[in-house]
Amino acid sequence: MLISQLLIFHLEGRKGINMPVTKQQIISDLIALGIEPGITVMMHSSLSALGPVEGGPEAVVDALLDVIGPDGTLLVPAFRDSVWEDRSDFTNSDCECPPVDGLCTSKQPGFQGVIPETVRQRPQSLRSCHPTHSWVGLGKSARRLLDRHHLSPTQCGTDNPFELMADNDCVLTLGVMVDRVTLWHYYEEKQMVPYMGHYWPDERHLNNVVPGLRMQYQFPGILQDVCKAAGILKTGSVGKSSSGLMSVGDFKRFMATIIADDPHCMVLRPPDRDSNDLAVDAFRKAEGMLQAWNKGPKEPKELFYEFPKQVEPAGPDDVVREDCPAFAGYHQAEGKDISLCKANGRHPDFFGIGGVFSEHGLTTCNDCVWNTNFR
Repeated sequence: MLISQLLIFHLEGRKGINMPVTKQQIISDLIALGIEPGITVMMHSSLSALGPVEGGPEAVVDALLDVIGPDGTLLVPAFRDSVWEDRSDFTNSDCECPPVDGLCTSKQPGFQGVIPETVRQRPQSLRSCHPTHSWVGLGKSARRLLDRHHLSPTQCGTDNPFELMADNDCVLTLGVMVDRVTLWHYYEEKQMVPYMGHYWPDERHLNNVVPGLRMQYQFPGILQDVCKAAGILKTGSVGKSSSGLMSVGDFKRFMATIIADDPHCMVLRPPDRDSNDLAVDAFRKAEGMLQAWNKGPKEPKELFYEFPKQVEPAGPDDVVREDCPAFAGYHQAEGKDISLCKANGRHPDFFGIGGVFSEHGLTTCNDCVWNTNFR
């Protein structure tokens, strides 16, 4: 009898796993997570993480719009990050610049998943004008948040939609972790962190990946835990996913605080010459973030543009620390030997070559703040 009961419970549980998630369940879960009527929600999402949804992505979008109501606004990314892949994708864009009424007329899809694409394809949706990092909005404040993005000199700089969001507006990670949140880059730029290395005026794209490997891409779980421990990320179930919600005010003060304490807190390097284990540096940085936050939050500095010196291959007058454990050797490109670094992010101008250039970045030993660790 006991075995039969256990089998029934097991089968019932399996049935629950495969039961479609309803729109009403998503509404209830979003309200429980903390989304309120009338706010702006900037969302990064994964439909598959929610489990099978009755009504598909349309039901997810409708549920969000029902929760925020007629006075609320939904923003989703419609990024086409062609800087990393096919640069012709940018030059062949159907975007008309300068834009009409400050908004983009492009019908090209973004690369951020089916939920953002569902929003973009709705007749009422509006799209900001940026060649690689446009946003799409639905709702009362969509035009106000989007129609100045074409003035921003970079993808995440001044006049981007996030800058105009109120402190009580929210960032929703629907079925994804905080590593997917683009706004880390906004505050890195706002604070002018010292590791930005490339700027393309035509694409209005500031690359803040090199030098250093980004913490949220190497150890997304650690950064997720830091945000939860700091109390700025509330997590809960939406459908069958684990989702999260951060207020804009909490997020901006957290970023201002941790960057003021350590401008390199978001990038990782080998801890010393005897170890190439980036996890050691990641845990040190995580501990430092929480210690700085616990001392008291800070307000962000004003946005300040002083575009960085471009990172280029090391020349004859540049230092190349061949004794550094991060040194990845010399490799042929453009008819010369290029020195590479395992601890630096890949360089967009060399990424298309493939091979080792798609894995490692250029050496930046002259400006490496970790240099003393390897002496």
